[in-house]
Amino acid sequence: MLSQLTKGGNPSVLRLKTWGQACLTIVLLILGILLALQFRTQRLLASSLEAQKTEDLVAMWKNSNAKRSQLIQEINELEEQLQSLTTSWGESDKAQAALEKEVTRLKTALGLMPVKGPGITVTFTGDSPLLDTDLIDLVNELWVSGAEAIAINDHRVTPATFIVDKEEGPTIYHTVNGHKLLYPIVIKAIGDPDTLEKGLTFTGGILDNLNTLYNIRPTVKKHQEIKIPAAPPVNLKYGRPAKEEPS
Repeated sequence: MLSQLTKGGNPSVLRLKTWGQACLTIVLLILGILLALQFRTQRLLASSLEAQKTEDLVAMWKNSNAKRSQLIQEINELEEQLQSLTTSWGESDKAQAALEKEVTRLKTALGLMPVKGPGITVTFTGDSPLLDTDLIDLVNELWVSGAEAIAINDHRVTPATFIVDKEEGPTIYHTVNGHKLLYPIVIKAIGDPDTLEKGLTFTGGILDNLNTLYNIRPTVKKHQEIKIPAAPPVNLKYGRPAKEEPS
């Protein structure tokens, strides 16, 4: 029985085998169609993506061009602003330099800054019977002769300076701004040395009168450079700036 089956074969088994081969063929055919369709779809999709990328690149290029033009315009505007600021800054620097120069000049004139320059010294020894009025006249004569800065024993003379004599028992001494003056009294003046000297020593002038009337002979020397210290600042208690009234 077994040998019959082996040799002749069972018709049902043969039919099943044939049907299985047909199914396998159909499955392979369908798989091949699907693969072909997938390949075609991928190619179409790739073509679509390539086209889309090209459009994107064109759009990006246009956008980049537009941004580049905008940036160039902004750079030009910034360069113009920089030029304007540089010009304004230069003008501001000039204005500030002029203002600082004027402030320095005013401080110097008010005695609030130390100064140095050519000038003369007038020295009185202890045997000179000076009065406070003699010192005041001498300072005024120096101002008239073109002095730019004056100091008495290194006390700077300013518009607020006061010179008075005070008594201390039987002794009378001179003071400048309340400070006692000790001999020798040295008056320093910055200005043209020749002009300052002539302003004090001309015939009939203050030193000539002191010599003639009181036998006071101070020593006058010209110097290439004299240093005069600054005066302490004046604190105004009642005075305040006032606006000029229109005329």
